[in-house]
Amino acid sequence: MSVSSRSSSIGFMEIIEREITKNSIEKIINPKVHCKIKPTLAEEEIKRVLDQFDMSKFHAFRNWIVTRLLLDTGMRIGECLSLLPENVDLPHKSILAVTTKNKEQRYVYFSSKMAQDIKSWLRYRDRYNDSPFLFPTTTGTQLEIRNFEKALRDAGKRARVEIHPHQLRNNFAKYYILNGGDWFTLSRILGHSSVEVTQKAYLDFTDNEISKKYQRHSPLMGMDKL
Repeated sequence: MSVSSRSSSIGFMEIIEREITKNSIEKIINPKVHCKIKPTLAEEEIKRVLDQFDMSKFHAFRNWIVTRLLLDTGMRIGECLSLLPENVDLPHKSILAVTTKNKEQRYVYFSSKMAQDIKSWLRYRDRYNDSPFLFPTTTGTQLEIRNFEKALRDAGKRARVEIHPHQLRNNFAKYYILNGGDWFTLSRILGHSSVEVTQKAYLDFTDNEISKKYQRHSPLMGMDKL
Protein backbone atom coordinates (compact mmCIF):
# COMPACT_ATOMS: atom_id res chain seq x y z
CA MET A 1 0.00 0.00 0.00
CA SER A 2 1.37 3.43 -0.93
CA VAL A 3 1.89 6.22 1.58
CA SER A 4 -0.92 8.24 0.06
CA SER A 5 -3.33 5.29 0.23
CA ARG A 6 -2.39 4.61 3.84
CA SER A 7 -2.95 8.27 4.74
CA SER A 8 -6.34 8.20 3.09
CA SER A 9 -7.31 5.09 5.03
CA ILE A 10 -6.22 6.61 8.33
CA GLY A 11 -8.13 9.79 7.57
CA PHE A 12 -11.24 7.78 6.72
CA MET A 13 -11.03 5.87 10.00
CA GLU A 14 -10.65 9.11 11.94
CA ILE A 15 -13.81 10.42 10.31
CA ILE A 16 -15.71 7.25 11.23
CA GLU A 17 -14.45 7.38 14.83
CA ARG A 18 -15.50 10.99 15.19
CA GLU A 19 -18.94 10.15 13.83
CA ILE A 20 -19.70 7.17 16.11
CA THR A 21 -18.49 8.80 19.34
CA LYS A 22 -21.50 11.13 19.32
CA ASN A 23 -24.87 9.76 20.39
CA SER A 24 -27.26 10.90 17.69
CA ILE A 25 -30.37 10.29 19.86
CA GLU A 26 -29.13 11.71 23.17
CA LYS A 27 -31.37 14.77 22.88
CA ILE A 28 -34.51 12.74 22.28
CA ILE A 29 -36.80 12.91 25.33
CA ASN A 30 -38.41 9.63 26.34
CA PRO A 31 -42.20 9.93 26.48
CA LYS A 32 -43.72 9.74 29.95
CA VAL A 33 -46.01 6.79 30.46
CA HIS A 34 -49.12 7.68 32.44
CA CYS A 35 -50.66 4.65 34.13
CA LYS A 36 -54.42 4.66 34.22
CA ILE A 37 -55.72 4.31 37.77
CA LYS A 38 -57.71 1.12 38.10
CA PRO A 39 -60.98 1.88 39.90
CA THR A 40 -61.58 0.39 43.32
CA LEU A 41 -65.04 -1.11 43.55
CA ALA A 42 -67.11 0.22 46.42
CA GLU A 43 -68.66 -2.23 48.87
CA GLU A 44 -72.12 -1.32 47.58
CA GLU A 45 -71.07 -2.07 43.98
CA ILE A 46 -69.66 -5.46 44.94
CA LYS A 47 -72.87 -6.29 46.79
CA ARG A 48 -74.98 -5.35 43.77
CA VAL A 49 -72.97 -7.70 41.56
CA LEU A 50 -73.19 -10.59 44.04
CA ASP A 51 -76.96 -10.07 44.34
CA GLN A 52 -77.33 -10.86 40.63
CA PHE A 53 -76.53 -14.56 41.14
CA ASP A 54 -79.52 -16.85 41.70
CA MET A 55 -78.34 -18.95 44.64
CA SER A 56 -80.92 -21.67 43.94
CA LYS A 57 -79.08 -22.70 40.76
CA PHE A 58 -75.86 -24.75 40.78
CA HIS A 59 -73.89 -22.63 38.29
CA ALA A 60 -75.02 -19.33 39.84
CA PHE A 61 -74.16 -20.44 43.40
CA ARG A 62 -70.76 -21.57 42.11
CA ASN A 63 -70.12 -18.22 40.41
CA TRP A 64 -71.14 -16.37 43.58
CA ILE A 65 -68.62 -18.38 45.62
CA VAL A 66 -65.84 -17.92 43.04
CA THR A 67 -66.40 -14.16 42.92
CA ARG A 68 -66.18 -13.86 46.70
CA LEU A 69 -63.12 -16.12 46.83
CA LEU A 70 -61.23 -14.07 44.23
CA LEU A 71 -61.93 -10.91 46.19
CA ASP A 72 -60.98 -12.51 49.52
CA THR A 73 -57.75 -14.21 48.42
CA GLY A 74 -56.37 -12.28 45.43
CA MET A 75 -55.99 -15.49 43.41
CA ARG A 76 -55.84 -15.39 39.64
CA ILE A 77 -58.95 -16.81 38.01
CA GLY A 78 -56.99 -19.64 36.40
CA GLU A 79 -55.56 -20.64 39.77
CA CYS A 80 -59.01 -20.66 41.29
CA LEU A 81 -60.79 -22.70 38.64
CA SER A 82 -58.12 -25.42 38.69
CA LEU A 83 -58.50 -26.04 42.44
CA LEU A 84 -59.40 -29.44 43.85
CA PRO A 85 -61.20 -29.87 47.21
CA GLU A 86 -58.03 -31.31 48.73
CA ASN A 87 -56.24 -28.01 48.05
CA VAL A 88 -58.44 -26.35 50.69
CA ASP A 89 -57.40 -26.47 54.36
CA LEU A 90 -60.46 -25.28 56.27
CA PRO A 91 -58.98 -25.52 59.81
CA HIS A 92 -56.07 -23.25 58.81
CA LYS A 93 -58.13 -21.13 56.39
CA SER A 94 -55.62 -21.61 53.60
CA ILE A 95 -55.57 -22.80 50.00
CA LEU A 96 -52.64 -24.33 48.15
CA ALA A 97 -52.57 -22.75 44.70
CA VAL A 98 -50.97 -25.36 42.45
CA THR A 99 -51.55 -24.17 38.87
CA THR A 100 -49.76 -20.81 39.13
CA LYS A 101 -48.37 -18.37 36.60
CA ASN A 102 -44.74 -18.88 37.64
CA LYS A 103 -45.17 -22.66 38.13
CA GLU A 104 -44.39 -22.33 41.85
CA GLN A 105 -46.97 -23.48 44.38
CA ARG A 106 -47.98 -21.02 47.09
CA TYR A 107 -50.49 -20.63 49.89
CA VAL A 108 -53.24 -18.04 49.91
CA TYR A 109 -55.52 -17.41 52.86
CA PHE A 110 -59.22 -16.76 53.36
CA SER A 111 -61.34 -15.13 56.03
CA SER A 112 -63.77 -16.65 58.54
CA LYS A 113 -66.64 -15.41 56.36
CA MET A 114 -65.18 -17.22 53.38
CA ALA A 115 -64.66 -20.37 55.43
CA GLN A 116 -68.40 -20.55 56.06
CA ASP A 117 -69.09 -19.94 52.37
CA ILE A 118 -66.75 -22.76 51.33
CA LYS A 119 -68.33 -25.18 53.82
CA SER A 120 -71.77 -24.38 52.43
CA TRP A 121 -70.55 -24.80 48.86
CA LEU A 122 -68.87 -28.15 49.56
CA ARG A 123 -72.06 -29.54 51.10
CA TYR A 124 -74.12 -28.28 48.15
CA ARG A 125 -71.59 -29.42 45.53
CA ASP A 126 -71.29 -32.94 46.93
CA ARG A 127 -75.07 -33.41 46.66
CA TYR A 128 -75.17 -32.63 42.95
CA ASN A 129 -71.73 -33.30 41.51
CA ASP A 130 -68.91 -35.83 41.92
CA SER A 131 -66.37 -33.88 39.85
CA PRO A 132 -62.73 -33.78 41.01
CA PHE A 133 -62.75 -29.99 40.65
CA LEU A 134 -63.76 -27.63 43.43
CA PHE A 135 -65.76 -25.41 41.06
CA PRO A 136 -66.92 -27.66 38.20
CA THR A 137 -69.47 -27.14 35.48
CA THR A 138 -72.88 -28.76 35.81
CA THR A 139 -71.51 -31.73 33.84
CA GLY A 140 -68.45 -32.11 36.10
CA THR A 141 -65.78 -30.72 33.79
CA GLN A 142 -63.39 -27.89 34.67
CA LEU A 143 -65.03 -24.47 34.32
CA GLU A 144 -63.33 -22.45 31.57
CA ILE A 145 -62.01 -18.98 32.35
CA ARG A 146 -63.90 -17.36 29.46
CA ASN A 147 -67.22 -18.79 30.68
CA PHE A 148 -66.76 -17.42 34.19
CA GLU A 149 -65.59 -14.07 32.79
CA LYS A 150 -68.80 -13.83 30.76
CA ALA A 151 -70.98 -14.76 33.74
CA LEU A 152 -69.30 -12.14 35.91
CA ARG A 153 -69.45 -9.50 33.19
CA ASP A 154 -73.16 -10.20 32.61
CA ALA A 155 -73.84 -9.92 36.35
CA GLY A 156 -71.97 -6.61 36.32
CA LYS A 157 -74.06 -5.30 33.46
CA ARG A 158 -77.28 -6.11 35.31
CA ALA A 159 -75.88 -4.35 38.38
CA ARG A 160 -74.53 -1.44 36.29
CA VAL A 161 -70.98 -2.20 37.41
CA GLU A 162 -68.04 -2.80 35.07
CA ILE A 163 -66.24 -5.83 36.48
CA HIS A 164 -63.92 -8.67 35.43
CA PRO A 165 -61.93 -11.34 37.33
CA HIS A 166 -58.57 -9.54 37.37
CA GLN A 167 -60.29 -6.47 38.76
CA LEU A 168 -61.20 -8.55 41.82
CA ARG A 169 -57.52 -9.43 42.28
CA ASN A 170 -56.62 -5.76 41.92
CA ASN A 171 -59.27 -4.75 44.45
CA PHE A 172 -58.06 -7.41 46.89
CA ALA A 173 -54.56 -5.90 46.74
CA LYS A 174 -55.74 -2.32 47.19
CA TYR A 175 -58.15 -3.08 50.02
CA TYR A 176 -55.42 -5.15 51.71
CA ILE A 177 -53.08 -2.16 51.76
CA LEU A 178 -55.81 0.35 52.63
CA ASN A 179 -56.83 -1.83 55.58
CA GLY A 180 -53.30 -1.77 56.99
CA GLY A 181 -51.63 -4.75 55.31
CA ASP A 182 -47.94 -4.58 54.36
CA TRP A 183 -46.41 -4.81 50.89
CA PHE A 184 -44.09 -7.75 51.66
CA THR A 185 -46.91 -10.04 52.81
CA LEU A 186 -49.11 -8.91 49.92
CA SER A 187 -46.34 -9.74 47.44
CA ARG A 188 -46.07 -13.27 48.85
CA ILE A 189 -49.85 -13.79 48.72
CA LEU A 190 -50.10 -12.59 45.12
CA GLY A 191 -47.17 -14.77 44.01
CA HIS A 192 -45.02 -11.92 42.72
CA SER A 193 -41.25 -12.23 42.37
CA SER A 194 -40.56 -9.12 44.47
CA VAL A 195 -42.19 -6.32 46.44
CA GLU A 196 -41.21 -3.92 43.64
CA VAL A 197 -43.29 -5.90 41.14
CA THR A 198 -46.30 -5.69 43.48
CA GLN A 199 -45.91 -1.96 44.04
CA LYS A 200 -45.52 -1.28 40.33
CA ALA A 201 -48.72 -3.22 39.61
CA TYR A 202 -50.90 -1.83 42.41
CA LEU A 203 -49.44 1.51 43.53
CA ASP A 204 -52.21 3.51 41.84
CA PHE A 205 -54.34 4.76 44.70
CA THR A 206 -56.56 7.78 44.24
CA ASP A 207 -56.02 10.91 46.34
CA ASN A 208 -59.16 10.09 48.33
CA GLU A 209 -57.90 6.58 49.14
CA ILE A 210 -54.53 7.93 50.26
CA SER A 211 -56.27 10.55 52.43
CA LYS A 212 -58.40 7.93 54.20
CA LYS A 213 -55.39 5.68 54.80
CA TYR A 214 -53.44 8.62 56.21
CA GLN A 215 -56.19 9.45 58.72
CA ARG A 216 -55.96 5.90 60.09
CA HIS A 217 -52.18 6.02 60.41
CA SER A 218 -51.43 9.64 61.30
CA PRO A 219 -48.47 9.77 63.77
CA LEU A 220 -49.95 12.68 65.72
CA MET A 221 -53.36 11.04 66.08
CA GLY A 222 -51.66 8.03 67.62
CA MET A 223 -49.87 10.07 70.32
CA ASP A 224 -52.10 10.52 73.37
CA LYS A 225 -49.83 13.08 75.08
CA LEU A 226 -49.61 15.49 72.14
